[in-house]
Amino acid sequence: MRREFCHRHVVRYDECNNVGVLTPAAFLRYMQDIAAMDAEDAQLGGNGFWVVKRTILNFSNPVLVHTPLLLKTFGLGFSRITAQRGYEARHVDEPEGEPVISARTLWVYLNERGTPARLPERTAPIWLPDGPRAPQPETPFPSVPEQSAEVFTTSVRFSAIDLASHLNNAAAVEMLDDASWDAYAREGHTPETVRLDPLYYDIEYGDSPRFGETLTIQSWLDPLPASGQPCSRQQYIQRNETVAVRAYSRWMCV
Repeated sequence: MRREFCHRHVVRYDECNNVGVLTPAAFLRYMQDIAAMDAEDAQLGGNGFWVVKRTILNFSNPVLVHTPLLLKTFGLGFSRITAQRGYEARHVDEPEGEPVISARTLWVYLNERGTPARLPERTAPIWLPDGPRAPQPETPFPSVPEQSAEVFTTSVRFSAIDLASHLNNAAAVEMLDDASWDAYAREGHTPETVRLDPLYYDIEYGDSPRFGETLTIQSWLDPLPASGQPCSRQQYIQRNETVAVRAYSRWMCV
């Protein structure tokens, strides 16, 4: 039977957007926190550190401000240097109901020099005592659209870096969402006129920008928001010619 770790959390005001809905970036921070709490509770050893390689999020319903949530994390699969975690969020009063948000993340273990290393001893048996499983494969990202991208330039601010002095994975998603809304605003769509609820977010991290570095964000938005219709975003964050982050997300225009 797999190990599961649970934690209760009430959605805070500062974790929501302008209509009081929990943001994807805020939920990514929940995932970081509960993963760390689980590893500490399991007394996982090792002198290295973990970085996120890829995260998939599925939203079945909007989660509103002040909602009490039951968060759960568990192991899905392991390789020599990676660990794939699952996450689920449910309303506290419906602990056996369908998750309002489900997610999974592929973590890579790095040694003190910052290079991939073998997982700490007994990692897989802690979370999957009945036997090892390989990480679940993910679908390839869509090809780059033929049309021109909306392009924005930004930099890594102090508030966006983490304990490793890299761009935090949740902060990267905030950059992507900000760039999208800047592009929508050029077409006359603002948060006062359009509500977009998240449906799906797929983020892959290929590089780790540091404080002060200049980044270029490319966004392909198809289609533009229309009431009652879904829309999608394909986005890249680039440092010089290197793609540091790429993402594909789907939203419902309410």
